[in-house]
Amino acid sequence: TGTFEYDVTELTAALKAGQAQGRSIGLVALLVKATGLLMEQHPRMNRHVFHRWWKKLEVDFGKISCTLVVLREGPGGEDILFPVLLEEPHTRSVDSIHAEIKHYKTAELSSLPQIQAFERIKKMPPLLMRWFSYKARSDPNFYLRYFGTYGLSSMITRDWGGIGGTALANTGSGFQPGVIRDEPKVVDGEIVIRKMLRLNVIADHYLLDGMDVLRAMQDLRPLLETTQL
Repeated sequence: TGTFEYDVTELTAALKAGQAQGRSIGLVALLVKATGLLMEQHPRMNRHVFHRWWKKLEVDFGKISCTLVVLREGPGGEDILFPVLLEEPHTRSVDSIHAEIKHYKTAELSSLPQIQAFERIKKMPPLLMRWFSYKARSDPNFYLRYFGTYGLSSMITRDWGGIGGTALANTGSGFQPGVIRDEPKVVDGEIVIRKMLRLNVIADHYLLDGMDVLRAMQDLRPLLETTQL
């Protein structure tokens, strides 16, 4: 795991300007798009290691799909986390990604296939749950169908909070945005207030070493420190 910091002052300003012009876009959709483009630039981060009884299997999926972890409030006021699979985010507009996320954030919970699947899982016998777990860690096609090729959390906080490092550890690589905060920075010799995003990255060390991750996160900088939406 590693934590990186990005100056998203221009990006958030462009986001507000786009919203003022009537575009339905959001910061999470921007992060989905940016990380999808990053997977295209760094295909090793888009791979996954599967653990079979007799060997490890490294898989190149040949496609990019983001599993976005979404937070909703349940009927009893409880927090419900569930995955939303966003196909080929690097080829899509921010607007279309945002529209899909918005659907899962606003639709009746009981109508969502993920919530329906949770209800079925609750009724699974323990032996079937073991089979599901084995398939998820050993079968690339099964994993791709339910979990995508990389993970991203949608839970961004403003001005407070920290970030963890294990929630997306079952992916080849995963991203956890932590906090956006106004902070003093030196720009052209002057102290100015900038909006800074802290982003946690989780990577499978079997596939990637520290320099691979560092180069990828450096290449993420121009995708986030931009006004292009």
